[in-house]
Amino acid sequence: MEALFHWLQEQMHALPSAGRFVVWLVLGVLCLLVLSLLFSLLFSPFMWLYNRFTDRNRSNVLPEKELVTGELTVKIKGNSTGEVMETDSGSARSVHPARLFDEKEIAADTLYPIGTKVLIIEFDESGIALVVRNQQFI
Repeated sequence: MEALFHWLQEQMHALPSAGRFVVWLVLGVLCLLVLSLLFSLLFSPFMWLYNRFTDRNRSNVLPEKELVTGELTVKIKGNSTGEVMETDSGSARSVHPARLFDEKEIAADTLYPIGTKVLIIEFDESGIALVVRNQQFI
């Protein structure tokens, strides 16, 4: 190893100053790359644990007896997945994937067009909002 170090020093002295600068620059970048790889390998198990034990859409679950109104931004027909935007959640409006809640409507291949006012009944384990038509706006 020491012989390699001496050989490298001899080769560096033979280079012009601009060449030595480029070699040191490349060595510095390689050192930074190796350090970032080591840090990512060191911290990746901790990040995996963090992602494993955090939210996972559990904050999307509505409390008992609390329904949220929304408006479809993508149509839902039968068992397809659309998109609903919450409209009564204060100043912020969040958008969620949505499916029909009522099994009879799914079986009847009912169409909810864009702009349909709906109630978000609950969120399933995948974070998809299950909706029914809001009778107040019919």
